[in-house]
Amino acid sequence: MHTILPVENGDPLVAVRGFLHSLLDSGVVEAVFVPMEIDGEAVVPALVTDSTLLDRANPLAPVMPINNARAVSALTAKQPAGTLAAVLRPCEIRALIELVKLQQATLDGVILIGLDCPGTYEVTKYVEYQSKGGFDLNKYLTSGSNGSEATNGGPQLRQACRMCDQPLSEGSDISLHLLGMKDAAGIPITIREAVASRLDFLPPPQDDTPGRQAAVQQLVESRRQVRARELSAVRERLDSDGGMAGYFATCIRCHNCMTVCPICYCKTCLFKTASFDHPSEHYFTLARRKGGIRLLGDTMLFHMTRLNHMSLSCVSCGMCTSACPSEIPVGAIFSTIGAQVQQAFEYQPGRDVAEALPLITFQPNEWTEVGEKV
Repeated sequence: MHTILPVENGDPLVAVRGFLHSLLDSGVVEAVFVPMEIDGEAVVPALVTDSTLLDRANPLAPVMPINNARAVSALTAKQPAGTLAAVLRPCEIRALIELVKLQQATLDGVILIGLDCPGTYEVTKYVEYQSKGGFDLNKYLTSGSNGSEATNGGPQLRQACRMCDQPLSEGSDISLHLLGMKDAAGIPITIREAVASRLDFLPPPQDDTPGRQAAVQQLVESRRQVRARELSAVRERLDSDGGMAGYFATCIRCHNCMTVCPICYCKTCLFKTASFDHPSEHYFTLARRKGGIRLLGDTMLFHMTRLNHMSLSCVSCGMCTSACPSEIPVGAIFSTIGAQVQQAFEYQPGRDVAEALPLITFQPNEWTEVGEKV
C-alpha cells in the first residue's frame, strides 16, 4: 500500500512523530524503539512505552551512536517480551536481517520501520553542529549531496555514508521515503498489506512523490563513484608492500571495532580471554628466533579473525571506523574484502531474511564448481 503522511508547517519530523504516536496509542505495538533527543542536542536509541515521550523522538537526526541492529537483537534474541515497532536506517535493517539468520534476533512481533538515509555525521560532529544551530533538516533531506563535501556549513558525512550506495529502506514492513520529497505535501510511505490492514488510522492510498526516482538515482550514482574510488584505493594499498599489516600498524588493540560491530555477536570472544596471556619465556623464545617481535603479538590475528568471521555479512555501516581512536579506515578495509567474499558467493548481506548464509549451507556440486574432482 502507498500513501502519504501529511507534513504540516513544513516539518517532516512532526509527521513522523505523529505516526509513531498512532502506532503506540492504537495498541498495534506495545513499544517503539526509536532514537530520542536528550539534553537538547544529543540523540540516543531508546525503548518507549509512554507515547508522550515520542514528542522527543528524532529518527531523522543524521547520527548513529550505534548500529541499532545490536539493540534490536538485545530486545528480541531471547523470548520477546512484547510487540515492537523498530525505526531503523537501511544498514541497520540489513545488519538485523543477518543477525536473524545467525539466530541472534527474531522478527516475530516486530514491525520494521525503515527510513531512506541521506547519510549520518559522526556523533561529536553532529552535537557540535547542533549546538551552533546550523543543522537544517529540510536542507539535509533534499540536498541530494553525496557527502563528499561539507554541506550547509556543516561537517562531512561519515566515511561509510559517503560511499553508501544502498540508502533505501528495503526489507522493512513500513518504508518512509524521505529522498526526493522536495516541495512535497507529505512523506510518501509504503506499507506491506499484512501490516496496513491493522492500521485504521492511515490516510487514503496515494501515489509516490514525483521526482523521487530521479533523486534516488542521482544519489546512488554519485555514491557508487565514491565507493569505487575508496575501495580501489584500499585494494591498491593492500596489494602494496606492508599490505594489511601496514594499515593496522597504528592499531592500539582497544577492540572498539569489535565492540561496535553489529555482526560480532560472540558472547565469549577468544580475544577477551586469557588465551594470549603467555608466560615470559614464550615472548623471549619468539624474539630470539626472529630477532625481534611486535608486542602485543595478537594484533593482526585479531583483525584477520574478525574478517574471517564476519566479512560475508558485513553491511558496510562503518561503525568500526567511527569507533577507532587511531583513525584507521577499518570499515573501508572490511568493505573491500567483504565485497570480494560476497561476490565469490554471489551473496548480498541483508537482502532477504529467507536467503540462507552460504557458509552454513551445502550444495552437492559446490566442490566441482571450484575445480575439485569427484
